[in-house]
Amino acid sequence: MNKVLKQDACMEKIEELRNKMVAAAGQYGLSHPIVLHYSQELDRAHNKVILLETGTKDWERSLSF
Repeated sequence: MNKVLKQDACMEKIEELRNKMVAAAGQYGLSHPIVLHYSQELDRAHNKVILLETGTKDWERSLSF
């Protein structure tokens, strides 16, 4: 899989996680553990995109989501 496809997949994952986080925050409030979970997952996904963009080696082992 090439770099562009990996980035596209990460961006789709980011959008999915963002939507889940916003929905959970609306339903449970900002301090609910599920909202925190989605926020952390979203951070990991953003970090993965940054590693892809910078060309850092071994990014797949560095981050997982």
